[in-house]
Amino acid sequence: MGKLDCIITQDGDSLHQKSGIPAEMVFELHGTWTRALCLNCGKKYPSEEVQVRLEAGEKVPTCKICGGIMKPDVIQFGQAMPERETREAQKRAASCDLLLACGSSMVVYPAAQMPLIAKDNGARLVIINLTDTPHDQYADVVINEKIGYVLPQIVEQVKAKNRETT
Repeated sequence: MGKLDCIITQDGDSLHQKSGIPAEMVFELHGTWTRALCLNCGKKYPSEEVQVRLEAGEKVPTCKICGGIMKPDVIQFGQAMPERETREAQKRAASCDLLLACGSSMVVYPAAQMPLIAKDNGARLVIINLTDTPHDQYADVVINEKIGYVLPQIVEQVKAKNRETT
């Protein structure tokens, strides 16, 4: 419907992309388990490719380009957050008119900051989560329900509104 600007996520499973969301619309603040990263040159490899090498007996996977050691492309404790993704997520949150926060405890930062950035810049905030969150008091609407149940209903209501206005 052209309503979704982006998805900001802490999940590292790339399920958003697998569902059909274009990769350029997904900002993975904690990286993803679906890729491996060379710690030397930054080259990224599909995890499946590295897994095949490990199963073939390679003890420490190395980059085919520079020979550097590879690791899963996820943020580990003590590592800096990815600058580009974090900066772009903050920019998108600051410029949105509506932020849907779905299935988040809203206690892990920097992702937990995004709803507050949106609110501070005039956006409406809808929180859909099974349990209460520390940000519920800032939300325009809080729905304590499963997102798999609620989101399809929201989509249908938006479609109905679009039909009414056209």
